[in-house]
Amino acid sequence: MSIILNELKKIFNIKSIILLILINIVMYFLFIEFYITNFPNGRPALNIYNMFVEMKELYGEYMDEKEFEDFKLKYEEAVKEANEYIQLREDFKTAGINDYEDFKNMDLEDEEQYRLYSDVIFDKKIDTFWELPWREEYIKYYEDKERLMLAQASNSKQELRIMEILNKGLETSVFNDVIFSNYNHFIKNVTITILLSVMFIITPTYLRDYLVKVNYLQYTSKTGRRIFKKKILISLLATFILVTIQFLCFFIIYSTNNTSMFFNSNINSIYNIIISWYDLTFIQYIILTVIGVYLLAFVFTLISLLVSSIGKNYITVIGIQLPIALVSFTILLKYLIHYMTNISYPKYFWALSYMALIMISSIFMMIRWKKEEKADILY
Repeated sequence: MSIILNELKKIFNIKSIILLILINIVMYFLFIEFYITNFPNGRPALNIYNMFVEMKELYGEYMDEKEFEDFKLKYEEAVKEANEYIQLREDFKTAGINDYEDFKNMDLEDEEQYRLYSDVIFDKKIDTFWELPWREEYIKYYEDKERLMLAQASNSKQELRIMEILNKGLETSVFNDVIFSNYNHFIKNVTITILLSVMFIITPTYLRDYLVKVNYLQYTSKTGRRIFKKKILISLLATFILVTIQFLCFFIIYSTNNTSMFFNSNINSIYNIIISWYDLTFIQYIILTVIGVYLLAFVFTLISLLVSSIGKNYITVIGIQLPIALVSFTILLKYLIHYMTNISYPKYFWALSYMALIMISSIFMMIRWKKEEKADILY
């Protein structure tokens, strides 16, 4: 127990904690803050979000045929509201715009008509006029949902999956890509921050001992040589603690986006940007991404330990870690975290990828451990 506590103290020393906090603050303001303070991100995202909040309150998890008729009535009421607004303005009458239908067909090449359009949409930002085009669009989506869903299939397996979704009626889920895309961009940048933190805190583990020659003392006894293996387990424990604290902080911040009402909504909605291989609710999808980040963090822990054990100085270690980080953040996260379980990838691609990463990093670390057990003390 004393070894565990001492090693954890070495990993979480005061200087490292201060630098770690600074790294997280910088990463937050550079890459994460935007998806918190700018959600929903302008128009029409704000109107779409408000529309789906209203739909969730009125219709619950799914919108059936009867509820869809009510949704169409809401559209007609909004058209009526737009007509009343247009008919109250003399400048619209002068320009020959008498109702919403005329407004939709305005010639934006005409200077006067563009001025009127710009005044309503961009200057006054009247919600009804931002909302109506999307109500129209979502009515079309619902009425043509079968064809639109099947159009996303590129092979027979994907087609079977989409038919399964349609047979279960999951496509009528009250869930939208405004919420889903925001979360995916948020979790991708949170993942980058977490993995950078893991690399920073774990990489010095063996290198620190090598630089002060502590390993020479350790290798003089059988017990001392076992510390190499214990450091692996302690580093994994430290990573778990670090990632858990970071998740607590970042998800407390994410909660201010007010998306909790959609947690029980299925992500396989006609109004969402992707189709998933699995019947996941939004909260289940969030949990799955969190598990994925934990697994990647453990993989990065093993990689960082391996680099730490073979590097002779900090410059060498950084030189090895940098390309690993760049490849991981630009390619790996795109397939393993961003839009996870997407039907456009093979069904078990993500699971097999995680297994492969865990196995490869574990095998390399075991090989290194075996070499350290037999290593001679060299001066």
